[in-house]
Amino acid sequence: MVAAVIAVLLFPSCHVFRKAEEPKVKEPRNVREDRSAPDLQQLIRDNAFKAGTISAKASVKTEGGQQEGSFNITLRLQTDSMIWISISPMLGIEVARVLATRDSVKFMDRLNNKYALADYQFLSQMLDVNVDFDILQGVLTGNLFSYRKNKFNSVYVEDSCYILSTMSKRKLKRSLEDVDITKPVVQDVWVEDSTFRITRLSIEDLRVQKSLLTDYYDYRQTDAGRFPFKSSTMVKAGQQMRISIEYDKVAVNTSLEFPFTIPKGYEKIR
Repeated sequence: MVAAVIAVLLFPSCHVFRKAEEPKVKEPRNVREDRSAPDLQQLIRDNAFKAGTISAKASVKTEGGQQEGSFNITLRLQTDSMIWISISPMLGIEVARVLATRDSVKFMDRLNNKYALADYQFLSQMLDVNVDFDILQGVLTGNLFSYRKNKFNSVYVEDSCYILSTMSKRKLKRSLEDVDITKPVVQDVWVEDSTFRITRLSIEDLRVQKSLLTDYYDYRQTDAGRFPFKSSTMVKAGQQMRISIEYDKVAVNTSLEFPFTIPKGYEKIR
């Protein structure tokens, strides 16, 4: 139960197959074509969502696949330190709880009276994708992160957005035509030119044809910067699934607690 919830909520599209496409470059509209990858990364960081703590409530809806349904989450995040998530159905009774720190992840399955204490290697094997704290934090806040320590080295222009990429267009085209098993993992980030906030995130492993594609919407101003109140992910892997997350309340820089006490009688998942 807990593993399924985490897989859908935090990494809904890391098991996706999506046909790789060469970035479509169009004529810019008030967008500078001479921005370098380091310059764009700095602008993204300067305009990132910056909060010491985050407290939020959100509704999550999944359509298609085996995880179809709706549930609510309560999120508490201490930047660069802890991520706490409580999952409940619409009736409000908690069914699962997660606590992630920089070096460990704890799960509690209240429906089946089970729990797990794991490191990120275990979580990566369970989800079949490389996972660490910075990736979890970046996905939840819409901030920039580097998947598998990829280096961004190219910038494209599409309409009024920049595309920050880990691969040049020439190398990407060559990789799409090559059958070499050493094909790279390509990470692309769409960035709005007026706010320098991320509107789309794509990660594609060309070796095994898995990808992540997430769109961020409804950015609203908070005391810690602009935060995406909505996100949508389409999953395609033999079957199709759409995951939508909509935040109702977001508070920043408040005093938070991260309770995680395992009740007596709970069975440890090994």
